[in-house]
Amino acid sequence: MRVDTELLTLDELTERTGVSARNVRFYASRGLVPSPVRRGRSGYYGPDHVARLELVRELQGHGFTLSAIEKYVEQIPDTATPSDIARHLSLLAPVTGDRDVDVPAGLSGMGISPEAAAAVSEVYAAHGRQVAQELSEIVRTMVWPQFRERGGTAEELREFVHRLKPLTIAGLVMAYEQAIDESQAAYDGKRPH
Repeated sequence: MRVDTELLTLDELTERTGVSARNVRFYASRGLVPSPVRRGRSGYYGPDHVARLELVRELQGHGFTLSAIEKYVEQIPDTATPSDIARHLSLLAPVTGDRDVDVPAGLSGMGISPEAAAAVSEVYAAHGRQVAQELSEIVRTMVWPQFRERGGTAEELREFVHRLKPLTIAGLVMAYEQAIDESQAAYDGKRPH
């Protein structure tokens, strides 16, 4: 924590985040949020606690199970700042159904040529189609037979696929972030000093 003025009591934290004290303690016990900062016998919470609780609530709102949330949060370093965590929240925007993202316009607004922006859009579209096709094949050949064997219905499978979508998007975002970080690290290593 940076300064004591940013620290909140448990009551203040629950009021700010809408997460009950019981759930705050539970999430801390599961490693989803850090333990409180101790000052004597009292525990205090800071901006990183707020940010992580907001992320957990958002993931729950998208239908993530506790296990899936734990796996997602495991990928976020303990040293992540509240702004790093806010970036994860912003990356969940596609999961919320915001389909009005105009990638070429957004890139053009960053000074990227229309040709380069269109090329980026096509990469996203092509890889999106490929992922959808490959996952559909896995569902058809591996998941559906398991559902059928357990007496599951096609409706239950549709519900499963609906719940799989936000997890798939989050997984793709994490994989992309890791690949970009690796690429950047390799690029940084090749630069002349």
